Amino acid sequence: MSYVNFEVPEELKKKVAKFVTDVVKADKRNIRKGVNETTKNVERQKAKLVVLAGDVDPPQVVFHLPLICDEKGVPYIYVSTKEDLGKAAELSVGCSAIAIVNLPKEQEATLKDIATKAKTLKK
Repeated sequence: MSYVNFEVPEELKKKVAKFVTDVVKADKRNIRKGVNETTKNVERQKAKLVVLAGDVDPPQVVFHLPLICDEKGVPYIYVSTKEDLGKAAELSVGCSAIAIVNLPKEQEATLKDIATKAKTLKK
């Protein structure tokens, strides 16, 4: 049983990775890294977007995140691997989940576009 609820096209995965990198370059405090911090920020409704790696093992580590995101109305999307997500967030290690909590004004349109596409893919 997998926690990945929908398949994300490769082009959109690249767009999400670039978006995460741009947000981090603006200010490293714009994101929260790791499953625990992501969960806390979703529950507190501070997260604007959650990005999950598609290859987390064991999957039970992140199994709850899509459910909580749906409950709290936070958009979420998947990238291929933990390494891809870690590299996008400018980390030297892989990362299972990140939450974007702050956003530069110039990135708001990109966030809306990604959130809309993720919502469309979920159906």
